[in-house]
Amino acid sequence: MNLTLLVAVVMLLATGVAAWLIPDTTAGPLVLAHRVAGIALAAALVWKYAMARRSLRRRGPSASVWVGIATAILAVLALVLGVAWTAGLVSFDRPLAYSALNLHVFAGLGAGALVAVHALMRAESRPRLVSLAGRRAALRGMGLLAVSFAGSAALDRLGLARRATGSRHAGSFTGNSFPVTIWSFDTVPTIDLASWRLVVRGGDDASTQVSLRYADILALPRREASVVLDCTGGWWTEQVWTGVGLEEVLARAGVAAGATRVEVVSVTGHRWAFDRSESGRAILATHVGGEPLAPGHGYPVRLVAPGLRGFLWIKWVGEVVVA
Repeated sequence: MNLTLLVAVVMLLATGVAAWLIPDTTAGPLVLAHRVAGIALAAALVWKYAMARRSLRRRGPSASVWVGIATAILAVLALVLGVAWTAGLVSFDRPLAYSALNLHVFAGLGAGALVAVHALMRAESRPRLVSLAGRRAALRGMGLLAVSFAGSAALDRLGLARRATGSRHAGSFTGNSFPVTIWSFDTVPTIDLASWRLVVRGGDDASTQVSLRYADILALPRREASVVLDCTGGWWTEQVWTGVGLEEVLARAGVAAGATRVEVVSVTGHRWAFDRSESGRAILATHVGGEPLAPGHGYPVRLVAPGLRGFLWIKWVGEVVVA
């Protein structure tokens, strides 16, 4: 049972993080695996509870027991929030001002860290692997997997309409009237447009550096695209974004074609690097729905990265670094 819990937690962490980092159009199988692992964890915790009670009566409280209790509390919180989200009982804007899905993530990451600590503290009592490969263990595992898939299918029929990522619709084609979420806990900076510059540096010649004013960016060939922003806070919106292609900015700065990596950096320090081949679709947007970006949405310039989750759409871009 302990091995089942460990495998479920590892799967939940791996599928949850990986589903953020790959294009949302291909994240569906990972989201399904995440949900199945969550149901398996819930079922295993019920089983583990009876075992833990017997162990506690026999051995009494200890440091590892308290770590185990804290782990269980966070795991149950993550499970409750996850099920409530899937069933449509909570959303990105209710019942709390902060997204319940973000709280689910924080609880899950905390539980994962405590599982690692608990496993290290109890390493001396782990069973031999050969004892875990018996017929009974295999039957239990298959039964738990079947229950998990059945539970996942049932949950999929419940709740509000959502994308494969789990995100709820927050309105589309509304200009700046969509939620403001800042995943990295940055505050909205006050930017003086007269002194703000977009700095592009690097490339084949590391000394290359070009500074573009807002007016310079507006003078470049404009691009417009209708793109879905799918935020890891649990909401999505489709908007018409207008700006300049990232490749056009690199060309304007004289960045050679040999550069293979592009890093977009916010004035707040938030950054994301990606392969140069992905920059062709990216837009440095100045407007949304025909309106200049609001401060909360990244004014004066934000990255629009089709297919990637919202926390990679860097706001308040101040620098582009190529290598």
